Amino acid sequence: MSSVSTSDRHCILLIEDSTPVRAALRAALEAVAYRVIEAPNGEEGLTKVGEATLLLLDLGLPGISGFDVLERLRKTSAMPVIVLSGQEEVDAKIRALDLGADDYVTKPFDAGELLARVRAAIRRNIESSTKTGTTIVTVGPFVIDPMTGDTRRDDRPVRLSPMEARFVKLLAQKSGQPVGTKQLTITLWGNDNAEMRQALRVLARKVRCKLEKDPDSPRFLLTEPRLGYRLINPENAAHA
Repeated sequence: MSSVSTSDRHCILLIEDSTPVRAALRAALEAVAYRVIEAPNGEEGLTKVGEATLLLLDLGLPGISGFDVLERLRKTSAMPVIVLSGQEEVDAKIRALDLGADDYVTKPFDAGELLARVRAAIRRNIESSTKTGTTIVTVGPFVIDPMTGDTRRDDRPVRLSPMEARFVKLLAQKSGQPVGTKQLTITLWGNDNAEMRQALRVLARKVRCKLEKDPDSPRFLLTEPRLGYRLINPENAAHA
C-alpha cells in the first residue's frame, strides 16, 4: 500500500501570472499531495483566499501588484505567505516581509527548497495556533498578549503590522530574557542570512517607533550586543 503525505490536508493558493511557472509549481506541489488552486492575477486570487492553507505569491502581477495583494490580505487574514519574485533587491524583500510575508524566495529557485519552506511555514502556523495558556505580559505602560502579539496602551490598541506583532510576540514569550538574532530570523522568515538580519533591524526600528518615546534611546525594546533583542519593564530592569 502506498503512503500518502500528510500535506494532502493542506491547500496551496498560487497567485502567479506565468502559465509555465504555475504549471511547474502545481506539479511539484501535487507530487507531495498538496491540493493546489491557481489565480493569474491578484484580484482573482484574493477571492480564493478562504479556500487555502498557505499562499505562494508572485510580486510582479498584472493589475494590482503582489505588494497590494499582501497588504489587502493582512487586513483580514494571518495565513502563511511565501513571496516568489524575480526581484533580488533587498528593499523589495524587506517591504514584502514588513507587509507580513512569512518568507521570500527569489526566482529561479530549487523545488526541493521551496517545498521545505512551505512545510516549515505551515508547521509554524499550526504550532502558533494550537498553543494555549496565555499569560498577559506587562512592559512599562504596554499590555501584550504573548500568544498573538496584540499590544495595548491604556486599553487602546497599538497598531502593529502582522510581522511587527509576530516580533513582539516572540520577545514577550521570553519574559524579559534576550532572544537571539538567529532564532528570530529563522522563526520569522525561515532563514538566517545577512539580508534577513538587515530586515530584522528594520523591523525592530519600526516597532521602537511605535513603542518608544525616543526610539534612539529605547527603554522597552533593547538590543543585546552579540545576542539579539529583548523586551523589558524598566521598573524591573535591575532584576532583568
